[in-house]
Amino acid sequence: MTQTLHLRTEHLKEGLCSVFVTHTTAALTTGEIGEGTECDFLEIMEKIIPSIQFRHAHDPVHAWSHMAASIIGPSLTIPVRGGMLVLGTWQSVMLVELDGPRERQVYATLTADR
Repeated sequence: MTQTLHLRTEHLKEGLCSVFVTHTTAALTTGEIGEGTECDFLEIMEKIIPSIQFRHAHDPVHAWSHMAASIIGPSLTIPVRGGMLVLGTWQSVMLVELDGPRERQVYATLTADR
């Protein structure tokens, strides 16, 4: 399920938007979203983190996803100006699914400038 956070509804004009994913095999980043982007991104991650003989205690099958999620990170903080997220022209917030598809929980916290 996709939910959209509307900054205007929340009446936030200036401040910060923090986003956090509560899973160890998913991550958040920013980037250009377009056809093939997700495949390119995952291929790069596979080159950065090669498949090795993981000694992961939980379940070695998920070890690569846990390592990649840790490197990418579970959170972002994005400035808000004029009631809008401050993102570059082609920049979007991306949820990186590393071990799915699965249902994921993403939390957003808005903090107003005082």
